[in-house]
Amino acid sequence: MIERMDMLKAIATKRTDEVVVMTMTTTLQWPLVSEHELDFDFLAFGMGHAADFAMGIALSQPNRKTIVFKGDGGLLMSLGSMITLSRYAPENMLIFLLENRCYEMVGGQEFSQSVDFEKIASGSGFQNGGRTGKGKIEKIDTLSELEESLPRLLTEAGPHFVIVPVKNSEKLPPVNHSDHAQRIVNLRTNLLKK
Repeated sequence: MIERMDMLKAIATKRTDEVVVMTMTTTLQWPLVSEHELDFDFLAFGMGHAADFAMGIALSQPNRKTIVFKGDGGLLMSLGSMITLSRYAPENMLIFLLENRCYEMVGGQEFSQSVDFEKIASGSGFQNGGRTGKGKIEKIDTLSELEESLPRLLTEAGPHFVIVPVKNSEKLPPVNHSDHAQRIVNLRTNLLKK
């Protein structure tokens, strides 16, 4: 398992002009390592649907990589969206599934430990890449493996569905999500000027 903050720091170090959509606990920790104008906090807009939103950005911005941090509990709450993600399969999309096997943001309740996220992604069409034929499911278990893979993941055509087993030893900052409409306006403005 990778410490989530170490994972986020590694990605922030390599990130350039990619859009980053975060949800759940990453909305609390990503801002500790990134203050980029193309960061978007999705928490208030629908648990489990950050990747759907990110897919819309990826489809509308085909020349820009879109990264999404998706929780495994959120994925279980929106399994149907995997079919749509696989169907449209934008080549510029990079999904990190943060696998901690619990609903951390709402109390840390564990869910079935027999869930196989690789099979869920494959059964949704990701193994074969949806319509593009380039999709790929990967599992990254160590920080060094992540750091080695990042240059490729950030430049190679996808979509990529990357499962990362994570743990968190850090104290989470308090939830502070406000002015949702203005965050959308800010993202749209910053996407248009790039």
